[in-house]
Amino acid sequence: MDSDLVWLVAGIGLLLAELFTLTVVLGLLGIAALVTALVAALGAGAVVQAIAFAGSSTALLVFARSPVQRMLSRGDDGQHSDARALAGSTALVIERVSDDTGQVRLNGELWRARPYAGGAPLEAGRTVSVAGVEGATLLVYSPDLS
Repeated sequence: MDSDLVWLVAGIGLLLAELFTLTVVLGLLGIAALVTALVAALGAGAVVQAIAFAGSSTALLVFARSPVQRMLSRGDDGQHSDARALAGSTALVIERVSDDTGQVRLNGELWRARPYAGGAPLEAGRTVSVAGVEGATLLVYSPDLS
């Protein structure tokens, strides 16, 4: 197999791997391999190909990695909109919360709930804090120790 084809396959393989890992590094190495495939297709020898890959991959990793990562993470303010965002929220117990059953109202929605870390049952009408989420069940605790 010709070396230009090997570099081409390696470049495409690295770009495909980047789609699954989203690390940026594999994508940049894939681009460097494609550059090296072009150098090989122009008839350069193995030493020149190695220098082309080393040079282009180093340049891409040093100069392009940070700007690409910044561009990809633009708009991420660190706030979560998934279940992690519920931790620390305050809810109202609607139905007694025990290890077997319970319901709380959080932001106008009813949620199944159970005591966090095997805590004591929590009676209806009590205000609780959300410690975490397991599936569709809130893990709650009473913020006051009384």
